[in-house]
Amino acid sequence: MIGPSGSGKSSLARALIGVWQPTGGRIRLDGATLDQYDPDTFGSYIGYLPQRVSLFDGTIADNIARLNSGADPAGIIAAAKAAAAHEMILRLPNGYDTRVATMGSQLSGGQIQRIGLARALYGDPVLLILDEPNSNLDNEGSNALNQAIRLAKAREASVLIMAHRPAAIQECDLLLVMNDGAAVGFGPRDEVLRETVRNATGIVRSTAPGGIA
Repeated sequence: MIGPSGSGKSSLARALIGVWQPTGGRIRLDGATLDQYDPDTFGSYIGYLPQRVSLFDGTIADNIARLNSGADPAGIIAAAKAAAAHEMILRLPNGYDTRVATMGSQLSGGQIQRIGLARALYGDPVLLILDEPNSNLDNEGSNALNQAIRLAKAREASVLIMAHRPAAIQECDLLLVMNDGAAVGFGPRDEVLRETVRNATGIVRSTAPGGIA
């Protein structure tokens, strides 16, 4: 999902995870509306990386496991590796047992983003929603993100990406173009990019794959 700032991408992401209620229509997952799911069950199906990641007061492992006291350590490590965060976490004072509150502002934006991505990937969710996922990632992190997206697609998960940066849509098959809270284009990625350029909307400035403003 691409579009200028304020076009509604983040609002749509929050509606898709059930944080905001739509004023009209229904959002369904596997045919059922979101309110038909038990909240804990629904939460296990969803992986969400918000535009601004907030870490919980707890350890790094707690944050990746979404504060699940019975979390599988192997699953936590697998999620961290998928987010290219494992080696970075091992370099922290107490590794996975490092408390976020203790680290405070010592964690960089990129480190927080990778921990947030690991949290989104934990448990192999069937629906992965990533809002500006590589806004604070370096090249290594962006490559890990694309690999994580490919792996999620390979296990037939649905991945929805809200993006500005071209690198974020390299793995996308379909594009939804948004402007002023409405969909103004939808279809195969390259086809939509070409059409958007032809319409001179100003949202896309290049016909190259992933060439968005």
